[in-house]
Amino acid sequence: MAAPRGAVQKTFVPARILSGCTDTGHFGLLANEYLTTVSPAENAAILAEAEATRIFVAKLPPLSTQPVVVREIVSPHIDAIRADPLFAQSFGHQPHRFCYVDLRQVVALQAWIEPRSDKVPSEEDRLLELALPRTWDVPAEVSLIPPVGPIQILSSNPAMHGLAVELDQTTGKVMLSAPKHINLVQVVHFNRRFYLRNGYHRATDALRSGVYEFPAIVVEAFTPDQVAVPGHGAFNFGYILNQPRPPLIGDFHTHAALTTKLRERRYGMIVNLDIKPINIGI
Repeated sequence: MAAPRGAVQKTFVPARILSGCTDTGHFGLLANEYLTTVSPAENAAILAEAEATRIFVAKLPPLSTQPVVVREIVSPHIDAIRADPLFAQSFGHQPHRFCYVDLRQVVALQAWIEPRSDKVPSEEDRLLELALPRTWDVPAEVSLIPPVGPIQILSSNPAMHGLAVELDQTTGKVMLSAPKHINLVQVVHFNRRFYLRNGYHRATDALRSGVYEFPAIVVEAFTPDQVAVPGHGAFNFGYILNQPRPPLIGDFHTHAALTTKLRERRYGMIVNLDIKPINIGI
């Protein structure tokens, strides 16, 4: 449908929101932009469903004390990840281990996901490749207004921060791109609880498929700042830290969540080239 003249066309995508773990105000921060586009009856129905999810969550028992770490992973796949200089740079200073974790006991730091329903393999080598990939390029859309820009780099990946610059001395080329993102399923252990920091779609797809034990890198945190996930759609870590029953990854597949639409978001940057001639004597 074409956008109304004089207005910007907003794009909304289906999303699963842990509305049962939010109050009315915080649910509004996530959903109001879409709710203003629907009829009053549809709006009221979504808000009523959100209230029903809160009633459901209020009756849930406290978080289980069952072990989360199932077993360590010993594999050449893990050896290859550890040997990568980028991994050493990012995780070498943090205590960590590669393990199978019970996703049913992992706390959610993120309040919403865009359902993907990707197939989860049963073979261990393919499961490791899904949860702990060794290719960390960030897909991005690049546009250039010739001859000198600006250059626009956009991605749907919220890890799109900064800019990667590579220089090929042999050919004299400078290459600009999205920086690599170590896209491992990452669980953070802090104060006897385990929190999912990265890999929400893979973890929820695994639970949907009945796969409860899933590969992850488990990182030890020593302060709340090392756990919290900043940005749009994240739970306030101070709020969920001491809750007897915090939001869990598995709650995305229960009556604790509802399906509605959220504004589609893009992350990126614009690069302007300032070209100045120089003369260097020989």
